Amino acid sequence: MSNKLEGFSTSASTFNADLDFAFWLHIWLSVGLFLSVVVPMIYFAWKYNANKVKNEDIGKVTHNTTLEILWTLIPVAIMMLFFYYGNTTMKMFRTMPAEAQSLVINVEGSKWKWKYTYPANASGHVHEVGGVYKKPVMNDDGSIKEHGTMGISALYVPKDTNIILKMTAPLSDVLHSYYIPAFRTKQDVVPGRETTLWFNANRVGSYDVECAEYCGADHAYMYSKVVVMEKADYEAWYNSNKGDTPKGDFPKDGKSLYASNGCASCHSIDSDTILVGPGLKGIGAKYDSEYLANALTNPDKDVPEGFYPGIMPTFKFSDEDLKNIVKYMETGK
Repeated sequence: MSNKLEGFSTSASTFNADLDFAFWLHIWLSVGLFLSVVVPMIYFAWKYNANKVKNEDIGKVTHNTTLEILWTLIPVAIMMLFFYYGNTTMKMFRTMPAEAQSLVINVEGSKWKWKYTYPANASGHVHEVGGVYKKPVMNDDGSIKEHGTMGISALYVPKDTNIILKMTAPLSDVLHSYYIPAFRTKQDVVPGRETTLWFNANRVGSYDVECAEYCGADHAYMYSKVVVMEKADYEAWYNSNKGDTPKGDFPKDGKSLYASNGCASCHSIDSDTILVGPGLKGIGAKYDSEYLANALTNPDKDVPEGFYPGIMPTFKFSDEDLKNIVKYMETGK
């Protein structure tokens, strides 16, 4: 599976229009400045080369006051535009909304996982999502000393709501960076220090999150998701005490389920490359649907040669989700 972070072409938060405008304004004005210097330079180098200009004509060259004023004032005006839009965009990201009018969620980033802790609901239940990442440790003889799982956690949030993330990392950890391309927002997560990030998502859906700061051996697998839900669906999950997988109006197709349950972190679906477990290219031609469903719900029953039991977690899918993910494993769709 290719390590492809999606979201650069997606607009899913209230920030996007202003930031995208500022970005393209900077790009096109920079292109204009570049051409205003390089094109005349090439033209003058051609027009006034040594073969076309006599030495006695050089003394007749004079300055042009109007031109000199223009080539000073125009770049200054453009730089002031850069400063204005850069500053206003930065203030938009850095000015936190009032916590009383926002949903505040604590985020912990550590090697190599994200954990989300929500405020206690009306019954006192605290939802904690994610925070599970432990690769197996092998003995010298190849047996497993410690078992573990790798997975993708998800941050569940309601649509059209100010979300404030209070983020930190353990003192013994390293620097991480929480990056959501579809929201055009990124913030470092620093050991022993609290940093904040906010957004307001205006489209229901599932959006990629990745650590944007190199943080060690498995940095490339430090994925997460922001799942934006309708407010009613979010409230029903938040006010329940039945676990941390909400039922809502967000993508539950096979591809989304394969990614959000951490399968993609361990198994390449389109190649034979070994990530943690074996590659699954062509798995649908080798085994039937019943076998694949059983492999997900009872993974230690039939472990491939060269791999060990106890590494892959047992999944508890609904019948519909299990059917969708098995279909994706068989067809890639």
